[in-house]
Amino acid sequence: MQDWLTTIASVTIGGLIAAVSTWFNDGRITKRGRERRKEERNERLIARNNEFQRETLLALQVASQKLIRNAGASLHQDIVAHRTTGKWHKQPLPNGLSDEQMELTTQVMLLANRVRDDQVRQLVDEFRIRLNHVFQTSGEVESEFMLLSAGSIQGPLLDQIGQILRDLDSADKDISSL
Repeated sequence: MQDWLTTIASVTIGGLIAAVSTWFNDGRITKRGRERRKEERNERLIARNNEFQRETLLALQVASQKLIRNAGASLHQDIVAHRTTGKWHKQPLPNGLSDEQMELTTQVMLLANRVRDDQVRQLVDEFRIRLNHVFQTSGEVESEFMLLSAGSIQGPLLDQIGQILRDLDSADKDISSL
């Protein structure tokens, strides 16, 4: 009878040890799975944020270029009117030019506020300030100077945006290689 009891005890203890071992292994597998899912979620979030940043920066490049071209066209209209009437900044701009200026200025402001990079936001602010001064000057020469001054800010702005875009591309390549 002892052999019978020993066998049952051995099988029972062996089963319990196997169950406990399986339970610990399952816990580790579950923990690894949970950690893997968390890492995947974080990678997707980073990729989504980088894509949003990329789209914002590309749109900001285009909008800033359109804004300075609009300012140049508006200034040209002011110069033509000034040479005709002798009055500076007193003639209304042609249909749509003033509205487009306002829309583009607003668009550039909104896009700049979405950018994570402080330097880009500062350059955009300086760019907009100088463009606004184009239309607040007392003469043609000063307005042209302010337009050129805004253009001198746009170069570093576009350079900084380009660098950030290249950095985002590198970060995406690093993430995808994991």
